[in-house]
Amino acid sequence: MKNKLAIYGAGGFGREVAAMIAQLNDFRRTWEVVGFFDDGKEKNSTVDGLKILGGINELNLVTFQLSVVVAVADPNTRSALIQTATNGKIDFPVLAHPNANLGDRTRNKFGRGAIVTAGVILTTGIEIGEFCIINLASTIGHDVRLGNFCTVMPACSISGNVSIGSRCLLGTGSRIIQGITIGENCLVGAGSIVTKSFDSNLKLLGVPARKLKQ
Repeated sequence: MKNKLAIYGAGGFGREVAAMIAQLNDFRRTWEVVGFFDDGKEKNSTVDGLKILGGINELNLVTFQLSVVVAVADPNTRSALIQTATNGKIDFPVLAHPNANLGDRTRNKFGRGAIVTAGVILTTGIEIGEFCIINLASTIGHDVRLGNFCTVMPACSISGNVSIGSRCLLGTGSRIIQGITIGENCLVGAGSIVTKSFDSNLKLLGVPARKLKQ
């Protein structure tokens, strides 16, 4: 029997996650997608053939066991949403696309609610925090630590021995060289290359990346 699953977030990334789940089911029939939850969409409307079931209030009223994947790219929005999801009937599985290379299964760790999309390549000794998103064709080297609620946008490259704090967003195509530490709540601009460590609450832009206060 397939497990019931809903997607919170019916925007572009939520639609991509719905397509990803369909591909997972082609590989192994695991999930029955019951619809989207999204506070910004009209209840009972449809997106890509899936019904909008309501927002966070409706999610908190669900009376049956339901897995939920949170497909919201912004780390702070995702973090705030989880704080308001108080329904004990819901759980947050790890989802990984069948075409993602998850690397060393004995040494890599994934927090609940993590999403790993197609074309991602992981190596070994990696710790992915809760509710992280690793987007298309990104690579993560050995012994990397990602804090909770991080978002890695498509085609990023994180070299080995990098530590990134919670609620960071790495823009599309950004690069983090080996041995770097980045604090919490940082934004790395698209195409930027981070060549030294930085503290928390910064925007990091350019080649090499320089800091702007958030």
